[in-house]
Amino acid sequence: MTKSSFAERLARQGRVQVIGRETSGSPEEVILRLERSSPAVITATMALARRGTTMLKAKRAIEKALEAGAAVIELTTVEDRQALARELAEAGIAARFRGAEDREMRDRFPARLKDLRARLSLSQEEFAQTYDLDKKTLQGWERGKIPDRGNRNFIRMIEKDPVTMKRLVNEE
Repeated sequence: MTKSSFAERLARQGRVQVIGRETSGSPEEVILRLERSSPAVITATMALARRGTTMLKAKRAIEKALEAGAAVIELTTVEDRQALARELAEAGIAARFRGAEDREMRDRFPARLKDLRARLSLSQEEFAQTYDLDKKTLQGWERGKIPDRGNRNFIRMIEKDPVTMKRLVNEE
């Protein structure tokens, strides 16, 4: 391939579009759900990218919502929740924002999990076995890997009533 043919192919691609990004706002975790079968993917992707994520991450979140019906994305600069929700709704995607309690649980999850194990006087292996979890998964969570919402809720239920959860998990 010669340089000129590469330059010609590049020229045919067109100009790169610059995305105006928000300069101030709060970090938000947004749950995306489809409102219609064929959303305006480019419009939704641009709305997300303007709020502090890359185009690629925004595109992949929209694609996941298309495939699975829902997706979660973290945005670093949401200036106005209602404005973002309105833009996404116009593109055919519903946005729900994670609550403060869920964000706090996610952010403090490793420490809370270690505290829970200490309160129950269980080693990692004993805790994993008692609540039917994989030990390596538990170790990952304690090192800072964030579990999905379902597993965070599972741990929250163990925090509230460990005896009942143990009985329910180990029922045949």
